[in-house]
Parts: sequence; structure tokens; C-alpha cells
Amino acid sequence: MLLTCGLSCPVLAAAKDGAVALAIVNPGGPDAGAEGSKLAAELAAHLAASAGIAPAKLRAAYFNQTASALTYLKKHKEAFVLGGLGVFLGQRKALKLVPLARLVGKTGGDEEFSVVVRKGRYASLQELRGKTLLGSVLADDARYVDRFAFGGKLEASKWFRCMPSERPLSALRKLAADEVDAVLLNRVQLEALRPMPLFEKLQVLHSSGPVPTVGLMMTATPRTRALRDKVVQAVSKLCGAEKAAPVCQTYGITGFEPMSEDALAEAIKTYEKR
Repeated sequence: MLLTCGLSCPVLAAAKDGAVALAIVNPGGPDAGAEGSKLAAELAAHLAASAGIAPAKLRAAYFNQTASALTYLKKHKEAFVLGGLGVFLGQRKALKLVPLARLVGKTGGDEEFSVVVRKGRYASLQELRGKTLLGSVLADDARYVDRFAFGGKLEASKWFRCMPSERPLSALRKLAADEVDAVLLNRVQLEALRPMPLFEKLQVLHSSGPVPTVGLMMTATPRTRALRDKVVQAVSKLCGAEKAAPVCQTYGITGFEPMSEDALAEAIKTYEKR
């Protein structure tokens, strides 16, 4: 399989030819097989062309599990990473990550998490204690989910019977069919649900409120810093490129905007506080 080789062969090759990694890390996202590999290759080709980097100097890989991505990035330490705030906060110290650009969607640059239940079934999170909770969000960093989706008021893994799900629509159909108790959605997933007839059977029980975002980050090395401005400029034009549209569709975004290295200082404090 391509990604099996991606954890070994390309890493050794990159060390010899000076290639920089481009890792898409999407916990709970689509399968990291042919679809993910194609997505990563298309993104790398676009960014290399836009940034004036030789295609062979930018090697891409896709992961829908953080553990696999971490194994790759620990071996291939010079990298740009396309991932969310949970990835950044959870791996910031281990990988020496620096934020470069935030995701921007139709409703702005903030994320928001919502717990959805069947209409009239539950009145509070307290009533959901010990109940089943599905959602692709649950595949992300656990402390991030606790601190940002639930405001630090509970530990999801202890409060609910958590079941990470790759397919939000499938999880919502199970909810409507009374097979599970609740589903945790991000902003894009909730907005996609609202116009559907399915939404009439459901209600939002809990909302996190605005959560900051990040979309592009890098491991801090002399080589990545030298390429930083070119890559940020290229990713800022990403969603306007026809060949890169699948990346934006996967993340449900309209674009990226540059951010300073200290833009997530408050988020870091929230994540790390005892």
C-alpha cells in the first residue's frame, strides 16, 4: 500500500534528496488509502507550482489517524502540516510546531462544536452521562475535545460512551433511528445538516461557542523557515485553484489567511492549564 511505503521508503529518500514533507492530518476523516493519497498528491503539486518549489522537493502524505501521522513526522522532521487546532495543541511541543495560516469558512474563521440529540429527548449534558456519543471530532486530541468542545467542564471519555465515527451522516441517521444518544459535530458538519429534512428530527443540546482555528503549520527548522513565506502565499491562494478544490471541499473551507506565531497563545494556555 502507498501509505505503508510512505512511512518508510519516502522518509529515507527525503533525507538524502532534501525534500520537505507535506502532511495532511485529518483525525477521523476519510480513509487514508487511495483517496487520501490522491488528495495529498494534488495539494503538493499545487503548492509546489505556486511556491516555485521543485515538485520532487515537496513530498506529501495523508493521515486520518494522529498516531500514524506522528510516527511519520518524528522520522521526517522538516515538514509543513495541514491540520486542525487539536493536532497543533497536542503535538506542538513534540514536533516544535509553529502556526502559519488559519482556516476560513463561509461563516468566518472560528470553529464551533455542537452536541446534537433527538428532539425533546434530553434537556442537558447531565442527562447524557453514560450515554453513547458519536462523531468524527472524537478522533481528535482528547484534551482538545474536553477543553474546547466542552469548555473543560467534563472529560468526554469518562462522561460518555464515546464512539469515533468517520461518517457524520451515518452517525446522524443512527441518532434519528434511536440507535445512539448523541452526535458531536463541528461547524461545517452542523451547517451541512441544517438544510436536510433529517434536521427536523434533531436539536442542538450544547454548543461550545467560538473556538480558534489553524489550518497550516510547520515544524520549526531552518529549511521550513526559509520556505515559509512562499508556502503561506501559495496556500492562501489554494481554494481559488481548480485542481486544489478537493482539499477545500474536504475541510469545508473557502480559504486560508496568514496568522502570527503568537496568535494561538490563549488557546495554548487553555489547553495546558492544570
